[in-house]
Amino acid sequence: MNIPSYIEKTLPPSPERDRVMNLVRLGLSFEQQQRLGKRPGFLKDYLLKLLTRIGNPLTFERLLEELELEAVRRDMHGSASSPIEKVDRVWQLITYHHPRNGRQQLTFKTIRNKFTWCKLNLNK
Repeated sequence: MNIPSYIEKTLPPSPERDRVMNLVRLGLSFEQQQRLGKRPGFLKDYLLKLLTRIGNPLTFERLLEELELEAVRRDMHGSASSPIEKVDRVWQLITYHHPRNGRQQLTFKTIRNKFTWCKLNLNK
């Protein structure tokens, strides 16, 4: 059912009807955008799983060590075991394989931001 046409047919022409029509159109435009936007993605979910394995204290250094172990695990057992391909401490880059987008590189700064988000949302 088309809501704007229904309102045009049922309500008599008036300024109130025009206001209602504008609100309905505005609401419909927001409804179309409702499911768009960023959600916690593949890497954040993966980091949350890693953080549960690391234990306390949760530090960025321990996360990097665990990511390096995951990269070695991937080299030994193949790509099915871990998405982390490489941890480069010199260039401060992490290379991982995203299921949809393929190979991705992220800086340590980005990983640190994701790490902070994961620490805040670990117990939720």
